[in-house]
Amino acid sequence: MDLLKTVADYMAEALRNLGVTHSFGIIGKSICPVVLKMVDYGIEFIPGRHESSSGFEAAGYALKTGRLGVAFGTSGPGGTNLLTAAAHAKANNLPVLFITGHQSVKELGIPQCQDSSAFLADLADIFRPATLFSKLVERGDNFGAIFNHAISVALGGQRGPVHLCIPFDVQTEMLEECRIVIPERENPVSTGNFERVLSAINESSHPLIIAGKGVNRSGAHKELVQLAEAFNIPVVTSPGGKGAIAWNHPLHHGPIGVGGCKHGDDLLNRSDLYIVLGSRLSDMTICNLKAENHPETLIQFDVDPTFVGKILSSKTIAVGGDLHDNLAFYLEKLDTAAIKKHETETDVHYAEKLPELSRLSLASVMSTLSDQIPYNSTLFVDDGSHGFNAVKWFNVKRPGSFVFDAYFACMGNAIGMAIGAKVASPEETVFCITGDGCFMMLGTEINTAVCKDIPVIFIVVNNMQLDMALKGMEKTTGRIDGTLFEVPLDAVKFAESLGAAGYRCETAEQFNSAIEAAVASKRVAVIELLTDRDEIPPTAHRTLTLN
Repeated sequence: MDLLKTVADYMAEALRNLGVTHSFGIIGKSICPVVLKMVDYGIEFIPGRHESSSGFEAAGYALKTGRLGVAFGTSGPGGTNLLTAAAHAKANNLPVLFITGHQSVKELGIPQCQDSSAFLADLADIFRPATLFSKLVERGDNFGAIFNHAISVALGGQRGPVHLCIPFDVQTEMLEECRIVIPERENPVSTGNFERVLSAINESSHPLIIAGKGVNRSGAHKELVQLAEAFNIPVVTSPGGKGAIAWNHPLHHGPIGVGGCKHGDDLLNRSDLYIVLGSRLSDMTICNLKAENHPETLIQFDVDPTFVGKILSSKTIAVGGDLHDNLAFYLEKLDTAAIKKHETETDVHYAEKLPELSRLSLASVMSTLSDQIPYNSTLFVDDGSHGFNAVKWFNVKRPGSFVFDAYFACMGNAIGMAIGAKVASPEETVFCITGDGCFMMLGTEINTAVCKDIPVIFIVVNNMQLDMALKGMEKTTGRIDGTLFEVPLDAVKFAESLGAAGYRCETAEQFNSAIEAAVASKRVAVIELLTDRDEIPPTAHRTLTLN
């Protein structure tokens, strides 16, 4: 008979067998048994400075590896602090296991500090809408079945976060056996609509491919190009789909929506067929689409059926399942003799005129940044005016190297995401473009990177205000209440106090020098970019309601 092992042993062993190499979180009494066992089984523990950042780090790790990310927090507020990161992972289809602590089952009903039960903050219930599965593990002999289900959901066809709340005494409960099943990757391909898809493309006079975040998440960059070239169809990208295709590909016609270009939005309004690849078609993508210009037909590839065919008035052909696998299947079936080559403009110069400002323009910095950084770089871009400036102006050379969430859009997410990605892919140069507002929320996470020698380069755009909110409020209400920082951030001093190198830049020349020095130093670095606070971001044209 095997020696008895604890539930924590079985969990740590299973995570190691799943290929997990790092976990992220903040330790506390109620989660200690599991965390310490993970360390014993060779899983390195990256202690964060705030649980939400640890959750974002686990998401960055999952995005870069394609494997399960693991984030944990102690009971009560440790768990609630993870909730934003869980919702972010759900919005981005990232497989993250969130583990929270709980008082011992035998102590239920006794008032407890940092209570996770139904008497205060019922974490299992709170996480339910923000994850694909959330469960309190009340007994050790139920752990195996619950854990097997959780990881199969997280790594299944839709992929996304799951949550387990595990009481202290359940973590330490001894079991004779616990059967853990490592799930095999599903290969969900939707075969039924191939002929309808082919006919719709061939019958269209002005088709348009809208490449969304799903292209980046599934790694379908090559397949996107093959599809576009097979039929000679122009490609535009949603804000989250930025980087799905190289910026200078002849069929790339620019970004659309918030942070988009006029040329791309014009194509959106005159196409009779949309081929939507992994986009929910949120307000951030179709804000400039007029109701009378909805296309006649919509082909929508998406792993999540929630919004498929429900946003536009178009006749919809739905293709469910993994985007990469579906596109690969469809391309394999194509008979070149049955393909209609569409007439379209190529080599379109869709970029617009840069603003002329008295101080440093963020748009001008973003327009040249890709020429200043190593090709083997990944940019994680935070939410705010700086993010949509990057969407509009940054030229992505390597498909899949630009990561931006315009959907759940939580400020500060890119700081943790970049750290987790660098942990997973140390050979890459990882940048995070963030703003002073985001940085004041979660910028202390830089100390995590410093302590664990995770050399991410943070570019902090400092215009001394919540710029996107200020410009939007000013335009629509004439007021700017709560958007100015009366005592602005000094990002260099802040970074240096946390152990990072700091560079202050007020000119393009200073910024160029700072990028070179930061890349060469191989240290955690913060480049403070002082930009013109009057610069109008590419967000002002967003309408208040959907057409």
